[in-house]
Amino acid sequence: MEQLLVRLLLTAGILLLIAGVIFAILQVWLYTGLLWAGAFGCLMAALNFRNFKNDGG
Repeated sequence: MEQLLVRLLLTAGILLLIAGVIFAILQVWLYTGLLWAGAFGCLMAALNFRNFKNDGG
């Protein structure tokens, strides 16, 4: 179950990055920044959850 959560967070982060690139090409910077902030949050949550699991928590 934990692996599924990490995979979903990574997938969401990657998809948000791709959407951010599309908006960056269109030069819609507000949406680009919001999408990249969300992608960064998803990716950091996945890495934090993985590290928390490895630390014995």
